[in-house]
Amino acid sequence: MVDSSVLIPYLRSGKYRQFILAGLERGTIFLTGVVLCELYAGATSSDDRADIESLRRALGPHVVGAGVEDWVLAGRCLSYYSARWGKLRARDHLADVMVAVAALRIGGVLVSEDLRQLRRWSWVLGKLGRKLAVRTIEE
Repeated sequence: MVDSSVLIPYLRSGKYRQFILAGLERGTIFLTGVVLCELYAGATSSDDRADIESLRRALGPHVVGAGVEDWVLAGRCLSYYSARWGKLRARDHLADVMVAVAALRIGGVLVSEDLRQLRRWSWVLGKLGRKLAVRTIEE
């Protein structure tokens, strides 16, 4: 599962090109609808939107939606975190939690540049009895 923190530099400057293209060829790249939403929200030109749409078409069924149980688990993660460290604004963390939950559901590894943030949710998932690996790309 690839986070937007990897796809944004790929789309802007070609960073991680080898990783993305190899993953597309092998069929091992997945992304969530949440990440697709983040990409479209940040698109500032028709070229940006065309690049995102090309990526979306290349991924085909590897764009993963969220089901009811995903939302329930995300809510449990946010609740656990809040109970442990104090109140948080759920909307500030919801996208990251949903990406982590989606990666967990498909049994994938979550790849991100933002390891600190996503390892937080991996840790919370672990406290809830689930195991999710988070890593960065070694170039």
